[in-house]
Amino acid sequence: MIGQALVKALVDEGHAVRTLGRSARSVHGSTPFVWSPSRGEFPLEALEGVDVVVHLAAASVGQRWTGSHRRAILESRTLGTHLLREALVQAGFSGTWIQASAIGIYGHAPEICDEQSTKGRGFLADVAEAWERASQPEVTAPFRLVRMRLGLVLSPDGGTLAKLLPIYKFGLGAPLGSGQQHMGWIHLEDVIQFITWAAATPEASDAYNVVAPRANTNEEFSQSLAKALNRPHWAPKVPGFALAMAMGEMSSLLLEGQNVRPSRLLDAGFQWKHSDLLDALKHCTS
Repeated sequence: MIGQALVKALVDEGHAVRTLGRSARSVHGSTPFVWSPSRGEFPLEALEGVDVVVHLAAASVGQRWTGSHRRAILESRTLGTHLLREALVQAGFSGTWIQASAIGIYGHAPEICDEQSTKGRGFLADVAEAWERASQPEVTAPFRLVRMRLGLVLSPDGGTLAKLLPIYKFGLGAPLGSGQQHMGWIHLEDVIQFITWAAATPEASDAYNVVAPRANTNEEFSQSLAKALNRPHWAPKVPGFALAMAMGEMSSLLLEGQNVRPSRLLDAGFQWKHSDLLDALKHCTS
């Protein structure tokens, strides 16, 4: 979802864009190249003359965490990132590498946390740590590395919001568990804006929490989405134990959260297009 929107935005601005994928399919007029992280195959010619590399590829965490899918979640992040890292070093890349990560690295964090906070506990925290470690060169490299720790990305074109809309349009939306768990979120347009800002800002490096200035609770999110759709919000809270029984360990995605603050972006004077949750949800659902 992010990659499609990013390519379109860059092409519309007149940039020449190359894409890496499992098939040679052009996206919005980009030049496609094929790679295979599982086989360790990377087309070095894709990096010739390139100024900025953005790596977003990763398996979805939004399906039941069976043993095989847990491996897919981890390996889709670490294998591709490690392969890209080695290719950048081999090619002598000296531009900017913008690498995806996730605020899940903080684990369950009800207290405010920012980029200076320590890693949390849990499967997703371990995955995010391994993901970031895979991007760290073993020797000093000439490129600039920016890690974007993404929160829940809100988009009118898909993602988590698309799964919630049918429920809320029927007036059945409700908080999950206690409803007090925090949700660090970001509008898709602000993700794209961050990527272009990071590419154009020489002093930008290392990890950034790519979220809105304030994390909202799950209850606030639920009420705001119902309001954005002009639907009632009367359904009772969904019990946490019911989610745990239905989803297993994956229920932690919904019942735990991160009260994340984007301190480094705030200090840098970054300007969000959508800093208010209700405004962002109205934009995505109008």
